[in-house]
Amino acid sequence: MNFKKVLTPRDTEEIKPGLFIQKTRKGYKQIHPAVWNDKVNYKNLLFGHGFLRSFIWFAILMFIAWSYFHDVETYQEFYEEVSSDPVAFCSNVSLFDLNQNEDSYTISNNDGKDNSKFLPE
Repeated sequence: MNFKKVLTPRDTEEIKPGLFIQKTRKGYKQIHPAVWNDKVNYKNLLFGHGFLRSFIWFAILMFIAWSYFHDVETYQEFYEEVSSDPVAFCSNVSLFDLNQNEDSYTISNNDGKDNSKFLPE
């Protein structure tokens, strides 16, 4: 099959140099053909109809795939670290600092009063 013949649009007329219209069911629309009179217009071939929209969707999909892969890779590294030696991993984990004299937490409820509670030393 001839490459140029396939890319030449059907039902198209050149009104003046560089201005092309194509007949549709509802009337006419302006187009930018990739091939006209067996001459290839590479700008229209590469960046023609819908290029920007397709490129944006492709970029969004690639970002989603990259972020999914990055999250999975981070979780796998964490899982391998924990499963290799769970006792050593848990020895570095603490809920609060034991060397501190007091830990205070401010608890406020709906009545507007400020109640302070302290943990035992």
